[in-house]
Amino acid sequence: MEESGPSRPATSNATGGDFPELLGFCSRAEALIAELLLLSDHVPPEFADRRFDSVLFDFRYLDSPGDFESRIEGNIELQVLEDQLRESCGSYMQRFFSLLDGAVTYHEELCNYLNELQEGLYVHCTLDHVLENNSACQLLVESMTLFGCMILLMEHKISGLLREKLLVAHLRSDRCFSYPNLERVCELCRQHVPTPAMPASSGSSPFSSDIISVQKPEDLLRRFPFPDPVVDAVITCLRNGDVYSSIRFYPDPQHRTTALSLQGGHLCVLLFYSNDLLHRGLAMREIIDRFFKDNWVVPIFLHFSVDLLVSWDAYKEAKLSLVSCLSLASIRDISLHHYTKVTHFLADLDIHIHAINKEYVLDNSLSLISVIRECNFTLRWLLLHRMTSDKKARDLIISIGSSQQVDEGNMLQLLLKTAKLEFEVKQLHVELLRTRESMWCEKRHGALECMKDLSQNYLGTWAASCKFKNKTLKDWLEHLSLELISLNYTSIGSCGRTIHRVLSTLKDIEMLHQIKDSVQIKQAFSKIQKNLHDMIKILNLNQEAINILSVITDAKYAWVYLTLFETLLKKNISQDPSETLYLHKVFLKFQSWLSAPLQRIKQCESPDLHSISMYYSSKYAAKIFAVLDIIPEILLKISTAVNHVNAEQPTHLVNRINQEALQELMQMDQQLCQARQAAKLCIISEGLANMSNNFDDLVNLNLGGWLKQVMKKELATQLERKLKCLSPFGDMEGNLNSLSKFLLSQMQRMEFLENILHIDGSSIWQETFTSVLEQCAKKEFLELMACMQKSSNAVKQLNNVYSPSTFYGNLLQHIVHLTNPSRSMFIEAMIGWFDEGGHELLGMRFFSHLELCVGQVGLACLDSLVHILIKHTMETTVKSLHTLVDAKLQEDLTKLDDLLGPPMSIPLMGWSSHKQMVKMLHSSWGPLVEKFATIGQLQLVRTLISFKLRSACKVKANTITSAVEVLLSSLHMQKGVIEVSDEDETVRFFLHNIKEQQSFCGLLSPLQIIYISEDPPMFLTRLLSLFSISQLSRYVLDVHLGNLTSPLKRSTADFSAVIIGLGAILQQFDSFYMSQYIQFMVQYIRTAEAAFNATAGTPKGSTSEVAPKAVFWLMSLCKYMDISRDVVESCLPASALAILQQ
Repeated sequence: MEESGPSRPATSNATGGDFPELLGFCSRAEALIAELLLLSDHVPPEFADRRFDSVLFDFRYLDSPGDFESRIEGNIELQVLEDQLRESCGSYMQRFFSLLDGAVTYHEELCNYLNELQEGLYVHCTLDHVLENNSACQLLVESMTLFGCMILLMEHKISGLLREKLLVAHLRSDRCFSYPNLERVCELCRQHVPTPAMPASSGSSPFSSDIISVQKPEDLLRRFPFPDPVVDAVITCLRNGDVYSSIRFYPDPQHRTTALSLQGGHLCVLLFYSNDLLHRGLAMREIIDRFFKDNWVVPIFLHFSVDLLVSWDAYKEAKLSLVSCLSLASIRDISLHHYTKVTHFLADLDIHIHAINKEYVLDNSLSLISVIRECNFTLRWLLLHRMTSDKKARDLIISIGSSQQVDEGNMLQLLLKTAKLEFEVKQLHVELLRTRESMWCEKRHGALECMKDLSQNYLGTWAASCKFKNKTLKDWLEHLSLELISLNYTSIGSCGRTIHRVLSTLKDIEMLHQIKDSVQIKQAFSKIQKNLHDMIKILNLNQEAINILSVITDAKYAWVYLTLFETLLKKNISQDPSETLYLHKVFLKFQSWLSAPLQRIKQCESPDLHSISMYYSSKYAAKIFAVLDIIPEILLKISTAVNHVNAEQPTHLVNRINQEALQELMQMDQQLCQARQAAKLCIISEGLANMSNNFDDLVNLNLGGWLKQVMKKELATQLERKLKCLSPFGDMEGNLNSLSKFLLSQMQRMEFLENILHIDGSSIWQETFTSVLEQCAKKEFLELMACMQKSSNAVKQLNNVYSPSTFYGNLLQHIVHLTNPSRSMFIEAMIGWFDEGGHELLGMRFFSHLELCVGQVGLACLDSLVHILIKHTMETTVKSLHTLVDAKLQEDLTKLDDLLGPPMSIPLMGWSSHKQMVKMLHSSWGPLVEKFATIGQLQLVRTLISFKLRSACKVKANTITSAVEVLLSSLHMQKGVIEVSDEDETVRFFLHNIKEQQSFCGLLSPLQIIYISEDPPMFLTRLLSLFSISQLSRYVLDVHLGNLTSPLKRSTADFSAVIIGLGAILQQFDSFYMSQYIQFMVQYIRTAEAAFNATAGTPKGSTSEVAPKAVFWLMSLCKYMDISRDVVESCLPASALAILQQ
């Protein structure tokens, strides 16, 4: 990570190379503070959970540990909580203990060093020597104040009770009660007892998390004191000197407190270490007059500040001295002074920003720096003191701002414009320094050309005045030209003197009578002088201006305002996307927040540099991304406004265009709208590119990956919102068409953004859409599982009381409702469900609309949900069959088997036995019909989904489909080898993936799938054959439809659904059961034929209609279950087949 500017004013020998010990202490202190801030941001939630209070103890545990341990040892619940705490928080507690130990060790070693420094044990330096050396003095001050800041921050960010609990929990977990530094570590963690009541003047502030307010801080800091002589010497040095040489950056005496603000922050901390200085009125008045006479909110580390109006309440002399300078009247005057300048600065900044270029910076460098200094001075005062903890002062400052019509919006504008000007001035200064020599030579060449042109074309041999000793002006100009030619850029001093002498001579010549009267000559002389002045300005360019800008533009104190201004920045960007062009300039203003805590660590070349820089970089990047979070929403909003040219007008097919229709076909309004929106997108893209390019050396933002991620998130939000709007009732096909248009427009938007933003829009769309559908299916799966736990018939719940909350839930409810077997009929030839009036309810057109809308992924997700419903229904059906076959029924079925004999025989009493058994089980057939019909209904739905998947994949992904088919064929040929290797996990994983791909491509026949792996119920085939016989009377054979239909207007389940459901149940078990069921049904058909033939002489009876229906029932089963017709035909008598053919 590169440091782009000094976080502290640059001084000679600033690296502290002669004092490596002090530099090491500063580096360690900054590392400890970074670790403290990191840990305070990630306190485990268990320590705030009341459930864990019984296993989290404060320091009372150390007085009688046995009593506390005895409570836990006999309680299993507490032991479980303790194990959970140790497992989830062990690493955090270890890091916290390491921080405490590091802080205690740091203090001990620093005190030893300071004592040795006092005693003169170091040959090369003493305390006086250190204080006299500016660099060493800085390091000494920082090594002490950083430790004090760490103690105050620890009390502020991690409360004393929490520290005690963390420490005790770690000691109990690691059993390290004999640790050498344990007593001092406990002292660091011990609760700090504040004064009983908070000051009346203090009030709640939105910045309370960044204003350090600790009651009696001197008591807290004196737990770890420093040697008094060293503290007094350092305070004296800070009181009287300019340790950081910063006054030179602020020449105006009114800016003195700002110039010494870093020094004043250190002094604030060290005063708490002093024994009596805060109670000495005269000394405090002197300190306040120099450091705090108009600043009482003082940053002590980064953006963490102390409010002296509150922190010094306990110190009477200090508070009196402060209030004498900062009465309410004084605060009112200071506030009014700064607020009145805001409007003036905003107008002034606009002028400079619009005029800024290299020439402008070269001509107005000092005035630009002065404007920037004044703006930052006002910004600093207003932003710091608007977050004061003193309620009266805060209300007064805010009310004065309101009276002057200056609010957060105005201050944000001042911050933005100041940052813009600072950035441009810095960049142009760097550019001027880089091209200084070439510019100087260019200016000299311009001056020489003007002199040559004057001497040859204008002046001629005009006589000069006596002052020039009768020489012609031409000779004088040639002489001056020679002087300019002889100049050497590297000799800055002599160059400057020569140029001044030439300028003086030119001014004298310009006063001649002949020159005054010639406008052209005067203009040429002005141009020469301008070039010469620019040469002097270029010679005066140096690094000092950049150093000044780096110091006066420091804004780490206002880091907290980035959160407050976040909403305003988002609003500005939303209203004007061009604001993104300047965002990088705003965030670069806060780069010192990132570089300041790393400066000493980097100088020390500490191995902690990487980890600490990663922490601060992550916080810095998080602030940036929080503001940029509005970008995806704006991008999609802008792309939505793009009026795509109407694709329904096929202008490329028009052979002749009438002049009257030309204007309409050109669609100029739509083209203009597109151009404007594209321009906005280009602006945002440029702003993001600026952000990425300017932060490359500071922090790794990875804006490309971030933009892809947030675009996915925003797109997913919009898709989820749209999918939830789908209703299961009404015109579902119309809703799907509307959804298809929306999804198509979203895809077009992403493609529109692809080239402008340099992102893979198509990939983002595909990945996001797939993810949203899968998440929606997963949510519906969880809801279905909950529904299944409540009811054994989830499909019935879908039809009645189920209120889906997902897209797939609505879709399933619609499909299940329209394909209800009791209210619809599936006609195979039409591939759809129809009502009794012959109107199509659901068919391939619906699934075509659905595939067009959600694609193959969406259909596959729907297929997986239907699979779950089928599996659940099958499990409940098999369970019902197990329950049905009780001991009595087993006995009756055994008698029936004995009576009927072998399947190929024709029993004498078979017809009456079948009728009797069917009648006896009459009450059981209704629930079975419903379950079989439900299974068949869902199986048919899956079949149509599979058909649509297969056809869509053949068209859109033919290569993949063909590859899967070839792979399946190869697996079928190697079936024996695969079965042998089935125990191998790799093989199982491979087969599972192949099955998923097979299902996705629609190559898996739903009617052949094994859904469950359970033992079959006893007498399954006999029971199902009796069920089949019982249902034959409910249907008639419709020769026109080629199907069995219900003759009455009663609620009779659709035959196709029932027969498929029955076949699916048989398909779950060994093929023996299917064969035996066919044999039993054939035996019944033969028995029915025999009974019919025996009564052939009688009038036509009902038995004559049974055989054809039974044969059709059996043939339909074979067709749907993919069983060879030869199996049935070989068992059936020719007469039965002949009747069916008639």
